[in-house]
Amino acid sequence: EDELFFDMPIVLSANRLEQPVSDAAVSVSVIDRETIEASGARTIPEVLRLVPGMQVGYSGNEFGDEPKYVVAYHGHSDQYSKQMQVLIDGRSIYEPFFGGINWKAVPVNIDDIERIEVSRGPNLATYGSNTFQAAINIITRTAAEDQGAYIHANAGNHDIADLALRYGGSSGQLDYRVTASTLNDDGLDSANQNEQRDDTSSNNIDYRLDYQVNNNNTLSYQGGYGSNEQEADRNHADVLPTERTVDNTHFFQFIKWENVVDEENTLQLQYYYNLSDKEDRYASDLIATPDPIDDFILDVNADIKTERHNLELTHFFYPNENLKLVWGLSAQRDLVQSALYLGTDEKITQNQYRGFANVEWYLNKRNSINIGGLLEKNDYSDAELSPRLSFIHAFNRQHKVRLGVSRAIRSPFTYESLGALSYSHELTSGGVPLGLTLLENVIRGNTELANEEITSHEIVYFGEFLNASLLFNARLFYDVIDSYIDTLKETDTNDDPTVILYDDVVHVFHNPIDSTTKGLELEFDYRVDPSLRFIASGAILYVSSNSDAIERSVPQNSFSLLATKAFNDQYSGSLGYYFVDQFKWTDARVDPAITDPDLRYTTDDYH
Repeated sequence: EDELFFDMPIVLSANRLEQPVSDAAVSVSVIDRETIEASGARTIPEVLRLVPGMQVGYSGNEFGDEPKYVVAYHGHSDQYSKQMQVLIDGRSIYEPFFGGINWKAVPVNIDDIERIEVSRGPNLATYGSNTFQAAINIITRTAAEDQGAYIHANAGNHDIADLALRYGGSSGQLDYRVTASTLNDDGLDSANQNEQRDDTSSNNIDYRLDYQVNNNNTLSYQGGYGSNEQEADRNHADVLPTERTVDNTHFFQFIKWENVVDEENTLQLQYYYNLSDKEDRYASDLIATPDPIDDFILDVNADIKTERHNLELTHFFYPNENLKLVWGLSAQRDLVQSALYLGTDEKITQNQYRGFANVEWYLNKRNSINIGGLLEKNDYSDAELSPRLSFIHAFNRQHKVRLGVSRAIRSPFTYESLGALSYSHELTSGGVPLGLTLLENVIRGNTELANEEITSHEIVYFGEFLNASLLFNARLFYDVIDSYIDTLKETDTNDDPTVILYDDVVHVFHNPIDSTTKGLELEFDYRVDPSLRFIASGAILYVSSNSDAIERSVPQNSFSLLATKAFNDQYSGSLGYYFVDQFKWTDARVDPAITDPDLRYTTDDYH
């Protein structure tokens, strides 16, 4: 009877162990394939609006980078949303240079996603330092699940024109799938209202092969290539052009081997390579000088290229039914290159090493303890230990409570440590070179930055009602963030007599901000009957900080509701409502980036 209408979601992201969502060591929101299809979403950020405490919006930052989707949890975010880990099948995809995700350029089609697991809270203990406030794990469908041919097309206002083609097949123990897709529109509504250029066009191809070597060994290989053209609109319109196009290219290779040694031991070895190549070149408007003959134009090369190599070994050990252990080691190398933002043409390398372990111990049928720890070291910071402890008590099968405390860090990204953004021009007088350089320093990194730190406390209730057709959970939390990284204006100095400073202000990265966030998050998932489902979430957040920008970045109230109905075997529809209080990214323009209420109705015809 408990499974009459609803199967309890099984999650992987909390500690890499398959377990019911109610037994996970952290709060996990699951967006399943059914919900993704019913939402009518074209992009991943659209469905993430269903997660309590999550903000999805538009941003063009203070220094004029291209407009883009931003997905953040509990605010505290600029355009790059550095405090959140994002993975696809366990492969991290956040950018190593600025941090954050270019959601329009992720080379995976939304139709290939089986489910999205969002871990709400810091320190999953097994996924690294960027798992600071939350983690999003996008889990794609296996090749065996997508056999045959498939086509999906969208067309609509705002120049929407999407097409996805997929083919899957098998040969003996090998299953394979190839997906090609294109996604096109004239950008986000909030940008259109402000007459900003943000048309976007994305073209992707990705593939997957799953090979069952024998009863104990499995190989999985994935790869993909994506290109994205994004119109941009610079903020400094008096110097830099108001119109340009940014080209983003992404490429990845991912191979995973799993060996089931015996009933107690499983080994997993994986390697992936990510490449991101951004081409952003433009010329400024004509910059006037006292003598028109000396007027000049700045030619800017803002290209950024990043590469990531990651090798990881994980050991799953189950000595008995009451004890589960996961431990592992990983090594990662990031290579970044940008003459404009780093002040050098050379590639800069950052190495990172991690060791992690997680123990799940069932004391008895009602009580369990989860202990996790992550030891991490990189080139720019000392070794740091991030511990986590949670205790789960089951009153019965339907009602459980979890108490948890965890600590996590975020190490500085390359740009925060080594950034050197500046513009320069060789001065002339009457067309004759003066041997002087006009220099404007804009951003300067800081190799002495400390790691950001977060300590989180939570009380979580999980309940099943109406023969498990209604699932409800509530999370009460209190987070303390120390040493948040931001820029401060400093007086720029110059000892070179051949250089003249354009102004004496430079933005330098420091750790000036502390904050506390407390609040309540709620989730409901109610299957009235097999054809009708209601999914709702809400969050109330209170933040206190020594930074006004941080306080403005956290919306106090937000909620979402999605109703789905299957009318028959061919037709289904959905109705969604999303609301978030006014908020503002920490580096936003004057107009706040807000998510307006939105109603959506979709009908799918299956033959």
